Amino acid sequence: MDLNEVLKSTFLITPELSLILTGMILMVLDPFIRNRFKKELFWITALGLLIGFALNLNRFRYTESAFAGTLSLDEFTAYFNIIFIIGALLATVISRDYIEKTALKHGEYYALILFSTSGMMLLSSAREFISLFLCFEIMSVSVYILSGFNRRSPRSVESGIKYLVLGGFSSAILLYGIALIYGASGSVFLDEIASRFNMENPLYIAGTALILAGFVFKIGAFPLHQWIPDIYEGAPMTVTGFMSVGVKAAAFAVFLRVFFEGFSTLEVQWMQILWVISVFTMTIGNLAAIVQRSIKRMLAYSSISHAGYALVGIVASYGEKELGLSSVLYYLFAYTFMNLGAFGTLAYLSLKDRECEMLEDISGLWQRKPLVAIALGIFMFSLAGIPPTIGFFAKYRVFLSAIRAEFYWLAIIGILNSVLSAYYYLRVLVYAYMREEQMEFPAPQPLSAFAIAILSLGALILGIFPLYSWELAIKAAGSFIP
Repeated sequence: MDLNEVLKSTFLITPELSLILTGMILMVLDPFIRNRFKKELFWITALGLLIGFALNLNRFRYTESAFAGTLSLDEFTAYFNIIFIIGALLATVISRDYIEKTALKHGEYYALILFSTSGMMLLSSAREFISLFLCFEIMSVSVYILSGFNRRSPRSVESGIKYLVLGGFSSAILLYGIALIYGASGSVFLDEIASRFNMENPLYIAGTALILAGFVFKIGAFPLHQWIPDIYEGAPMTVTGFMSVGVKAAAFAVFLRVFFEGFSTLEVQWMQILWVISVFTMTIGNLAAIVQRSIKRMLAYSSISHAGYALVGIVASYGEKELGLSSVLYYLFAYTFMNLGAFGTLAYLSLKDRECEMLEDISGLWQRKPLVAIALGIFMFSLAGIPPTIGFFAKYRVFLSAIRAEFYWLAIIGILNSVLSAYYYLRVLVYAYMREEQMEFPAPQPLSAFAIAILSLGALILGIFPLYSWELAIKAAGSFIP
C-alpha cells in the first residue's frame, strides 16, 4: 500500500482509533491523579465512547474496505459497533458507582473497557484471518484481566485464571484451524478461501472443524459452554454484564463473516451441525438455570440458552437468508438491553462487601425500591420473551425465520425452551415482589439509576415500537449478504 492508501484506511477506522486513544490517555493520566479524583476519569471514558459512537454512524452511508481489503467497513460493521459501544457506555456508567463501592481502580478498569471494545469493533470488520486473530486477542486479553480485576476476591482471581487458560486453549484451536486452512488454500482472505475451497482436501475439512470449535467456545454454545457459569460468577458484576453482551455479540459477528463468506461451500454440512448445537444449547442452558439459587449463575446459564436462540436464526438463514441473518442481528441488539440491564440492576443493589447475587438478596425489593423493582421486572419479562418487551419481538423474529425456512421442529423446540425459561425468570420477581425483606439495600446511586432507566426504557419502548430498529437490522444484514 502507498502512503495515501494508508492515510485513507487510517481515517476510515477513526471510531476504533478514538477508543484506543482515549484508553491510552487514561493510562497516562492515571498515575498523576490523586486517588480522590480518579473517579472523574469516567467522564473521559464516556466522552471517548460517545465520539466513537458519533463517528460510527457515518458508516451507514458507505461501504469501504481498508488496509488492502483486510477490513470491511459497511453497515454490518456499523450495526455491531452500535451494540458494542452502547454496551460499553452503559456498563461504564453503572461501573462508576460500583467501583466506588468496591474500591477498585478506576483508570485501568476504564482503559481495559475501551481497549476491549475497540477489539470488538475491529473484529466485526475483519475479512482475513491474521487481523481477525489479532483483534480477537485484543478483545480477549482485556476481558481476561477484567474478569480477575477484583484482586481482593479469590473468586474473581480464580475467574481470571480460568478464563485465561480456557480462552487461550480455544484460541490455540482456532489458530490451528486457521493454519490448516492457510496450508490448503494459500490465502488468509475469506473471499479467496471461498473461491479455492476443495471439499475433497482433508485439510479444508479439518481446518473448518477446528475453527467451528473455536467459535462455539467463544459464543458459549454446547458442548463448549461449561466455562461460562464459573467465569461469570467470579467476575465483578459490571464486568459480567459487559462480557455477556459484548464478547458474545463480537463472537457472533466474526462467526457470520467467516462461515458465510469463507466457508459457504460447506453451508449444508455446518448448518446441520448448528441445528444440533442450537437444540442442545437452548435445552441444557435452560435446564441448568432452573435449579440455580444464585441469580448471577442463573443469568450465566440463561446466556447459554440465548446463544442457542441466536443460532436458530443462523440455521434459518439457510432457507431464508435475509430474514434469518436479520433476526440474529436484532436478537443480539435486544439482548444488550435486557441482559446488561439485569446485571446492572444486581450491580446497583450490591453492597461494599457483598454482591447482590442470591435470590434472597432481592427479597422485599418492591417495598424498599419500587422503581428498581419495576426495572428488574422489565428485564426479566424481556429475557423470558413476554410482550410488549424487546425480548418478545426478538424471539418472535428468530422463530418466525425458522418457520419460514421450514425448520419447524427447531422452531417448536425453541418456543418450548422459551416457555420453560419463564419459570426461573419469574421466580426472580416472586422474591422481589412477594417476599419480605431479608437483606440491606444500598443508598441511591444517581448515575447507575440513570443507566438502568435507559436500559429498561429501551427494552420496553423498542418492544412497543420495534420497526425502526428492525429495519436497521435488515439493512445491516442486506449489506452483508453477497
